[in-house]
Amino acid sequence: MTQNALKNGRIEVIRQFYAKLDQADATLLDLFTEDTEVFFPKFGTAQGKSSLGELGKRFALEIDKIQHIQDKFRFISDGETLVLEGQMRGVMQNGERWPAPQTGSHHFCSVFEFEDLRIKRLSIYLDPDFNLEDKKRVKNYQQPQKSEE
Repeated sequence: MTQNALKNGRIEVIRQFYAKLDQADATLLDLFTEDTEVFFPKFGTAQGKSSLGELGKRFALEIDKIQHIQDKFRFISDGETLVLEGQMRGVMQNGERWPAPQTGSHHFCSVFEFEDLRIKRLSIYLDPDFNLEDKKRVKNYQQPQKSEE
């Protein structure tokens, strides 16, 4: 397989991962190596496919629906590593939709390391305060509203 074909195959695996994640499809675990390593803010780093299942259970405690906006995905590739910058939206268990209008969008960045066409390592970087409940920090980082002239 050429390097370009391998890169395109890996991008397709990432797209499948997010499509399966959005559908809560447990077969997404088939995209990972047995000894995969996963990092998520506040969750930390964990080993193995079972750690992905545990992270999914914790998400389900707060999030009812999630949608990763695939037409906004941007990829950067370097050898066995692919970096994805993306946007997402969703609904909390209490029915509240996010992102909040004042933030415009909820961005994330994920780093995937591959072994052939399977994910060996995944680090997800995002703010897990999806619905802006951390009021003190939200206020601290909000940009001032532009006045209309």
